[in-house]
Amino acid sequence: MEAISPDKPLEKELLPLFTSKAPFQLPTEWKDFIVKISPYIMLILVPLTVLAIGVTAFASIFTTFTSNPRWGLATLVTTAGLICSLLSIKGLFDRKREGWIWSYYAFMLYLLSDLLHFHFIDAIITFLISGYFLFQIREYYK
Repeated sequence: MEAISPDKPLEKELLPLFTSKAPFQLPTEWKDFIVKISPYIMLILVPLTVLAIGVTAFASIFTTFTSNPRWGLATLVTTAGLICSLLSIKGLFDRKREGWIWSYYAFMLYLLSDLLHFHFIDAIITFLISGYFLFQIREYYK
């Protein structure tokens, strides 16, 4: 597959970490499978995330900002990640770089949200697992 030059923030630094320097590469069949099912996974996860955040969380954001600004900011970052995930779906179905980029932004925002919530173990897991799979299939999106 043709290499796409990394042009997004931190993409250049993360690319080798999750590809050439990773202890193992996913087999092509696995990558093909992940690329085929990833838009459907997004279709399932986006509504579940909306439910997890909940309508009351959106209603209480302003109260959260006054009582715990960091928590309110983290909720806004999670919401931005959710929007990026939603925007990625069409591009993932079409196998366009745009879909991968929106997924990348969602990955970065969810990671930031974990850090703002002080969920450091979640941040490490998000970084390692999501980053690995995201970068392993990167070459499929042109």
